[in-house]
Amino acid sequence: MVKNNNKKFAMHPRNVLRTAPDYTKLAIKHKSFRQVCELELNGKVSLNFRNERTLRELTKMLLLEYFELHVDFAPGSLVPTLALRLNYILWLEDLLAPLRLDTVRGIDIGCGSSCIYSLLAAKKNQWSMLALESKQSNIEYARDNVKRNKLDALVEVYAQPDKQSIFKSYFESAAETAKRDFHFCLCNPPFFDSNAENPFGGNTRNPERRPAPNNVRTGHAEELSCAGGEVQFVQRIIEESELYKSRVLIFTSMLGVKANVPKILDLLKEHQISNVSTTEFHQGHTTRWAVAWSYQNVTLKLDAIS
Repeated sequence: MVKNNNKKFAMHPRNVLRTAPDYTKLAIKHKSFRQVCELELNGKVSLNFRNERTLRELTKMLLLEYFELHVDFAPGSLVPTLALRLNYILWLEDLLAPLRLDTVRGIDIGCGSSCIYSLLAAKKNQWSMLALESKQSNIEYARDNVKRNKLDALVEVYAQPDKQSIFKSYFESAAETAKRDFHFCLCNPPFFDSNAENPFGGNTRNPERRPAPNNVRTGHAEELSCAGGEVQFVQRIIEESELYKSRVLIFTSMLGVKANVPKILDLLKEHQISNVSTTEFHQGHTTRWAVAWSYQNVTLKLDAIS
């Protein structure tokens, strides 16, 4: 466990983006990325993070540069930030490390069009991943991304027939792989509450303590919001986790609002789930939180980033 004095802005110690990339060198190397860069008077390049095309090309370039992954995104779909996704994968590595597993199988809840978590897990760690997705355009792009990177043997993209289902549709399907057990699940749940009067207009930040995000918001409405927001979505995961407590070793989910962490912990307590751990993911001015729980004999008391 690595201690960080500057915890607020510290990425996971093994995150390759902990040292800021040299965008000038990368712009020279990658033509598509160079086209979205802005040249400053001193000869260096800068990026407009408020531009969606810039974010897309940036993420595509970083995935190619650091992981040799060729990824594309469905028009209008969520553009994932690589540093955050890496922090999540690295936390899972730390949670699983004491188990000394030869083979790891994970579930990616809502893989999106990029399928980024499953691709990273497969490419970086050779983990076998089940990627769940309900939106047809995302499914098509996710499968193309898996095929393009020759990761078919490690990543299965499953089309969820029921948007309200987390694990049930898959585990009760006739698929041969549905008989397998898994070591973890991960999730980046819809952040906003679609029942709110202005779902995307609310401010969840304390501007004095947390600066506004630099990046433009991307993603389809169903990727960004759901009834009850992330709390209700994670509640569904908790409820279904009780049904499949022997099928998944460690259940996890990310959270976008710090105030929602105690709400999720209260829900876990209500369900008499006591084997629980939380952590924080730090990426520049952006902070996210995550919670893990298990019904099985595995130690979760680990803060991999503190």
